[in-house]
Amino acid sequence: MTIVKGSGIRGGMLGAMLAAVVALAGIGGAAAWAQTAGQERVVKVPDNALSAGEIEARLTAQGIRVKEIKIRDLLAKVEGYDAQGREIEVVIDRRNGEMLSHEFDD
Repeated sequence: MTIVKGSGIRGGMLGAMLAAVVALAGIGGAAAWAQTAGQERVVKVPDNALSAGEIEARLTAQGIRVKEIKIRDLLAKVEGYDAQGREIEVVIDRRNGEMLSHEFDD
C-alpha cells in the first residue's frame, strides 16, 4: 500500500468533491476556511479526522483490499480491489468515514 499525503492535487475532481463536502456539511464561511489576502485557502482538519490506518481498517472490514491512499484535507482517495477482485476507487470523508463516491476502474 502506498500512502500519499498532501499530494499536491489542485482543483479537479478532488477539489470539487471537497467543496461539495464543505457545502453539504453546512460549515461554510469562516468556520471552514481561513484566508488572508493573496493566500491560498486552508481547510482546518479536525484533530479526530480518520488516519490512513483507520481508513484502511474500515475498508478492509468491508472487503476492500487497499492499494493506495491519498489524503488531502478532509478527504481520502483510496484505490484498491473489492471482494470480487475488481479495481475500485473510493472517496472517503475523513471526519466520519462516510464513502462519498465509488467507481470501478475498467
